[in-house]
Amino acid sequence: MSYDFSPNHDVNKMLNNVVQSITHLAEEQLLHIKRLTRIGESLSSETDLDKIFDMILEEGIEFTRADAATIYKVTEDGQFLEFEIVYNATLNMRLGGTRGMVNWHKIQLYDADGKPNSNKIVTSVYHNKISLCFDDVYETQDYDISGTIHTDIENNYRCKSMLTIPLKNHEDEVLGVIQFINAMDEAKNIVSFTDEHKAMLSSLASQAAIALSNRKLIQSLEDLLNQFMRSIAGAIEKKTKYTSDHITRVATLTELLSAKINEAPPEYFGGRRFSENELKELSMAGWMHDVGKIITPEYIMDKSTKLETITDRIELVTLRLEKIDLLLSCLSTSISADEFNSFVQEHIDNDMDISNFHELMADSIAFLTKFNFGEEFVAEEDLQRVERISNIDFEYSGKRYYVFTEDEKKNMMIKGRGTLTGAEYQIMKDHASITWDMLSQLTFPKKYKNVAFYASTHHEALNGKGYPRGIGADELPIQSRILAVADIFEALTASDRPYKKAKTLSESLTMMAVMTKDGHLDKDLVSYFLDSGLYLEYANRFMKPEYIDKVDIAALKAKYTSL
Repeated sequence: MSYDFSPNHDVNKMLNNVVQSITHLAEEQLLHIKRLTRIGESLSSETDLDKIFDMILEEGIEFTRADAATIYKVTEDGQFLEFEIVYNATLNMRLGGTRGMVNWHKIQLYDADGKPNSNKIVTSVYHNKISLCFDDVYETQDYDISGTIHTDIENNYRCKSMLTIPLKNHEDEVLGVIQFINAMDEAKNIVSFTDEHKAMLSSLASQAAIALSNRKLIQSLEDLLNQFMRSIAGAIEKKTKYTSDHITRVATLTELLSAKINEAPPEYFGGRRFSENELKELSMAGWMHDVGKIITPEYIMDKSTKLETITDRIELVTLRLEKIDLLLSCLSTSISADEFNSFVQEHIDNDMDISNFHELMADSIAFLTKFNFGEEFVAEEDLQRVERISNIDFEYSGKRYYVFTEDEKKNMMIKGRGTLTGAEYQIMKDHASITWDMLSQLTFPKKYKNVAFYASTHHEALNGKGYPRGIGADELPIQSRILAVADIFEALTASDRPYKKAKTLSESLTMMAVMTKDGHLDKDLVSYFLDSGLYLEYANRFMKPEYIDKVDIAALKAKYTSL
């Protein structure tokens, strides 16, 4: 479009050319402003730093027509600059960013004595926090550019104009360096970087610094969250002298199993794959699955025998039986045989041969001492024997002779669940609901929003017979099922439980197969746990060698796949 500024043709043409040039420049500036705005908006929504760096690099190259560019990031230890992105149009090279890592040697920021290494351009920019610009970098006498020259010779390239800018955050900390090489004009001739270039690229460097700073802050907060969770888990594990590594082992197995699922063939789980965030979320749930035990009383967590409180009351029971034995010994020599026989049958055992009362007391002590150690399954005849022994309760010469108090008998009559009474077992079970109560009050980042649910459902069952909510398969995602498998397998294979003897690997897996048959565990998950060999990998890492025996996988799977 042309305008009539003057009746003079030449003047009008000149003025129109000026207007067109100004309009073109304004449009270019507006375009760059829009791109800078777009990059700024991306910083608030884009979490992928590589994508942000790609955008910043592309904008800088387009504005300056630079032939090459590099973005460096300071390593976590602050000792090196590592390559984030390397770009060279002439050499048809683009590495890093969304295209993967750049496996080039890092640039050392300090010498062997810990002094700043400022003899290179990028290291000088880092340490001095100021930009450096060269019309022809080969002409510099102040910096060691031997590496640049060597690379140029190897690639038949020539670095000439160069602009290197520090990426500084709001605290004036240098988080990285961005470098552009060989600015070009429209005819693709190498030119110097202009002041306009410097201003624009400095703005881009600030954008990159914000992105780096945000990522560093987010990562620091996530690291703090993970450290806090592991610290809490460690504190819970230290509450008890038993199961001291239970949480660690369950979390580890959860991580191993979820990672293994990501490698599973398509026939397993329909090709299901966990994202990086989902893996982290499940790991957090693994570390927090027993956080509710923080309020579980130690006397319940550490109850290694049925009669244990502050001390093991089996010692009192033994003393009482020995006291009865001593009384019987005295009576057997001080009263007639008939009187003694009647006394024994009335107060001790009406079927007892009086000549064997010492043996009866000794056998009773041995039996109760053994029975005091909880078993997962208790024979009915053993309970009946405890009942008979508890009936020994009488008075003689103003003194009471008995074996159990009411509470001791209640504990000795535990039919299952190891060493815990029904009330104690309920208190132990409450940890799952308390885990939910605690974690559900926390505002986790949106990407980790399911931590509380996964952690609190590790005792739920697909058949709806689990706890604390009794929810079934329809409401239990694969993450909850993974945690359930990890928790049960660790518990079965552990050798540090006070209420059970250690089991072999095959015995543990047989019990898992039965639980799978009963609808407690996910059969596809258990099958893959077996087929993938993860069960053996875990066993070799955490079980004692003498408990790792041969496993018949086909026989195990037949227990629940033949239904």
